[in-house]
Amino acid sequence: MIYSVGIDLIDTERIGRALDKWGESFAKKILGIEEYEMYMQKFNKVQFLSGRFAAKEAVIKTLGAFFERRINFKDIQVLNDLYGKPYVHLEDNLRERVLDKEIKVSITHERKMAAAVAIITGD
Repeated sequence: MIYSVGIDLIDTERIGRALDKWGESFAKKILGIEEYEMYMQKFNKVQFLSGRFAAKEAVIKTLGAFFERRINFKDIQVLNDLYGKPYVHLEDNLRERVLDKEIKVSITHERKMAAAVAIITGD
């Protein structure tokens, strides 16, 4: 059963401008510890951060069905499995609200855009 769907599209130039203005502190506001380690190894940091930003926004939109308050970006991490497929890791304060649900996420990049979709499924 599908409980909720979220989608987001972001202009990578917008993320690039934010990085130029605020530097790495901007990335650290968006990314969790493991994501930031991945980010630091990327050649195209703007593209990576844009994709993660879009993915987190899509996840936040799906979680809106379960929460009344705005969710912190750092409470959501979008990591990769051994094959590179993205998956969502929620901090415990969020996970306890959606225990029997699974969040699926897909990210795509284009030169000037990044997009993501998230779906919450369960029995």
